[in-house]
Amino acid sequence: MEIPITHHPKLPEGVPLVADFHDMRNRLSYYFPIIRDIDTVRTPVTKFFAVDGSYDSYPDIAYREITKFLQDQQMRRAFVRGDYSSAKYDSDGREITSHDPYEINRTVVEMMRQLAFDERHVGGKIAVREWIPHDTEVRFFLRDGHILYGDSLDDAPETEWPWVEARTIAREMDTYAWSCDFIRHEDTGKWYCIDMGLDALYHTKKYGWTAHSEHLDESYSPEQYIDEMPNPEVLQR
Repeated sequence: MEIPITHHPKLPEGVPLVADFHDMRNRLSYYFPIIRDIDTVRTPVTKFFAVDGSYDSYPDIAYREITKFLQDQQMRRAFVRGDYSSAKYDSDGREITSHDPYEINRTVVEMMRQLAFDERHVGGKIAVREWIPHDTEVRFFLRDGHILYGDSLDDAPETEWPWVEARTIAREMDTYAWSCDFIRHEDTGKWYCIDMGLDALYHTKKYGWTAHSEHLDESYSPEQYIDEMPNPEVLQR
């Protein structure tokens, strides 16, 4: 398993770790089964579908199996993403709105195009997820089994945020540092944990040092220390 880089010169204060963006722990298929099994935390109904193919073929996905999953779950709309990331530029690469396998194919191909534009791997599988209409999103940052802080761009008061659920996840995911996203169902008011990611820095030749997870409060972001980071060539696992 690919793991965060830990054998390196001392990092600046405020940088919890460094890890490749495509670290195994950034996969939905890594952290989702853990949080799904926490009784007190709600997660979207999710199913993974393998992406088969090679350099000599096109990506092959069992689109009719996706149709069957949608029908079995009575989903008229669904969210689709790669194992590492969702499409960021247009909803045409995130929203499945038809049971027609050819229309699902069109959505997934657009998702892959957007991921390729961002130089992000699909990860060998895609996830089709329950669509949850929401009115509020909150991001918590977790470190060493505790909540570092929470933040939101929405107007819901902090007293209504899912602090209890976030603390439960923090205790379960008490290794390394994480971001953890929740959304609130606009009709039921129930909170769902939808996403996690390492709270770390990664390095590419194109962009240099970059944070895995965006901090709304930049005073907590490890990106403020990039000028103090060691040469990436001296880092090793």
